Amino acid sequence: MVEYDLVIVGAGPGGSIAAKIGAEKGLKTIFIERGRVSGEKNSSGCGLGPRMWRDFPELMKELTPETCPSLRTCEIYVLRWIDMNGRMRGMQGFTPSNSVSYDPARKWHTKNVYRSEFDPWLAKFATDAGAELKTSTLVTDLMKDDKGKVIGVKTDKGEEIRGKIVIGADGVLSVVARKSGLQVKWPKDQVTIVPQYDFSCDKAKVDKYIDNMADNLWFGANFPGAYQVFFDEGMHLGLGNWLASFTEGRKSPLAYLNMVLEVPEMKRILELVDAKPREIQSHLLPWTSEPCPTQTDNVMLVGDAAGFPCPLEAEGIYPAMITARLAAETAVEAISNGDTSKSALKRYEERWRKSSVGIEFEGGRSLQEIWRATIFNPETMKWFVPFYHEAMGAFADWSEPHIVRFKQIFEAIRNVYLPKLQPLMMKYVLPLLSDVLEEDISILPMLEGLMKQMRPKRKGG
Repeated sequence: MVEYDLVIVGAGPGGSIAAKIGAEKGLKTIFIERGRVSGEKNSSGCGLGPRMWRDFPELMKELTPETCPSLRTCEIYVLRWIDMNGRMRGMQGFTPSNSVSYDPARKWHTKNVYRSEFDPWLAKFATDAGAELKTSTLVTDLMKDDKGKVIGVKTDKGEEIRGKIVIGADGVLSVVARKSGLQVKWPKDQVTIVPQYDFSCDKAKVDKYIDNMADNLWFGANFPGAYQVFFDEGMHLGLGNWLASFTEGRKSPLAYLNMVLEVPEMKRILELVDAKPREIQSHLLPWTSEPCPTQTDNVMLVGDAAGFPCPLEAEGIYPAMITARLAAETAVEAISNGDTSKSALKRYEERWRKSSVGIEFEGGRSLQEIWRATIFNPETMKWFVPFYHEAMGAFADWSEPHIVRFKQIFEAIRNVYLPKLQPLMMKYVLPLLSDVLEEDISILPMLEGLMKQMRPKRKGG
């Protein structure tokens, strides 16, 4: 039987970071990947935010078009609003905000890259540090002692690999989470299914027509929020919603995605870049307002295995890498102290809760509630898309004198949309503002008062 200090299940971004740090700190480390290479068993691509360059500077400075040829930088992200007839009613583009506090966040939104390039690139840092990578191996169970404490893993090849600490970096369907009892099954309202099409594109045409507008969000009255991400010579289009929403008599996820493909503006873009479909993919992600329990005796969970994707848009690469680093650092301390118990590993939870990832979840519930009530609620979007168009389109309306149109639009908003908008604001937006403003909530009564003043007066009232 082979014995290690640290056994990591999964060689995605979380597993590779945990393996790299464990090996660098002198732990005998192995990370185990079910695919033939890292990155083989996941979604097609990802957007990497500037926080990764801030928090992993020595690592991320090595990410270049030479190391990952699919790399494309997004400096402008674009929102498109689509009505029930598939007509685009509005489009906006945003560069990074002036209020962000560091470079490179002032310069760009994301660096987009295919996972088939990024994951093996990242795994090599771990193997270079001395970690052992075992591929084409599926972990099927955990080894336990007479007291039921985890002491290693079992594989589909009949192997038993003993470890002082096991880190589960094995995704939403984590064997480590399930077999350790930390998370037996995700409820349907805490997991999303994400279908997506991957396209090849003409690089010269992407450079000409898309360039740095590489992240596109599609908010529709007939489909859940969809995303379109451009890479150097490719693009993928996907959407998602909580699994529970697809079991309530609505269309299938793929049917909704096909509706996005039928939007005339989408067809125009695909034609401009000579996009040709080359793969259909579908995967599950945890999408919850609070991670599951993250540690027990000799075990810690990181990334998707613990439900760490962002509660707003379910981005998971950065949370996986941050939690993996914290878990590995905790493992080093625990093994050094000779105490890998649940109480000793509680230090891991204390660390992630204080990290950028933990802070994200402080407003997790209010962030998700407003998302569920708007972009991912078809009944809301049926009126919200025309409301948004009505509110934002006045400045380009030359049908009447501007002051006349402003009055007409204000009356339409007040009489048609405000009765629907006000309860939405009260129930979902004000709680979010309360989380954002924390103690400084004096603005909330003022906003509520303004909303009441704008409400249409009842006849005879």
